[in-house]
Amino acid sequence: MALYFRMMGEAGPTGPETLVDERVCDCCQTDAAITAAGPVVVYRDRSPEEIRDIYISRGVNGAWTEGRPVHSDGWETGACPVNGPAVAARGENVAVAWFTAAEGVPHVKIAFSRDSARRFGPPAVVDDGNPAGRVDLLMLEDGSALMSWMERTGGEWAEVRMRHVAPDGRLGESLSVSSSSSERASGFPRMVSAPAGDVLVAWTDVTGEAPRIRVALVDVVTP
Repeated sequence: MALYFRMMGEAGPTGPETLVDERVCDCCQTDAAITAAGPVVVYRDRSPEEIRDIYISRGVNGAWTEGRPVHSDGWETGACPVNGPAVAARGENVAVAWFTAAEGVPHVKIAFSRDSARRFGPPAVVDDGNPAGRVDLLMLEDGSALMSWMERTGGEWAEVRMRHVAPDGRLGESLSVSSSSSERASGFPRMVSAPAGDVLVAWTDVTGEAPRIRVALVDVVTP
């Protein structure tokens, strides 16, 4: 599987297909954001040795830089985890969140950049010990981030959780938004900013007879 880029306008395509990376993980979703220096895209790479770490490429002067790892976890797996990264940006501040199970230990991580994704600091582990991944991100005005993920709670059960992360990696209290299922059908929870500083969270509820989309308005208090 390869990753491509194309500009789109209201009337349809406005530019050629451009190759970003010729070998990426087959089923992990990608994400993109606009920084002060231009667009960035994050994705799960796939090396010939089956190392599937999270990579980033920057759009510079109409071309894409060679993808490089946000952090070298060294996760070797022969199957696609269907668990892609998230990126958020505000000016030169950029954050990338992802799931990894390097060395057989699952973790949800986040790393920050202060120069439009040219360099990233060391990652912080955000999960509560047994994550299913499925991350999302919001970049806040002060350069910190709000992160969501799914945490396994036993059997087929999980919770949608959120946590504030400071730029230096300090973690706020873990907040449970809702119970959920760890099944793949429960999908990827998503967040958007709402008026008055609230956050709207949406997720797929598969605990009943038929799947339903549920939403919650969360009053997030950050340190």
